Amino acid sequence: MKKKYTLDRIEKNQYVFLEKPDEMNHLVIPIEHSNISLSEGDIVNITSDGVIELLGEETVIMKNKVNELLEKLKSKKR
Repeated sequence: MKKKYTLDRIEKNQYVFLEKPDEMNHLVIPIEHSNISLSEGDIVNITSDGVIELLGEETVIMKNKVNELLEKLKSKKR
């Protein structure tokens, strides 16, 4: 079984993930137990046995949406 998460932050050599879509549940995985290198904001699938799969296209789409929202906020302040 897989669940989808967003990497919220990297703290004390651990990845802290928020479960999608509600982001109420979190999962903490030590970086050394990860099979890939990740960055904050990455969207991943994590299997029940701890295998992490980066969802690259979904991550790019989400980061673009966030950047667009930031630009809109910046332009409203001017």
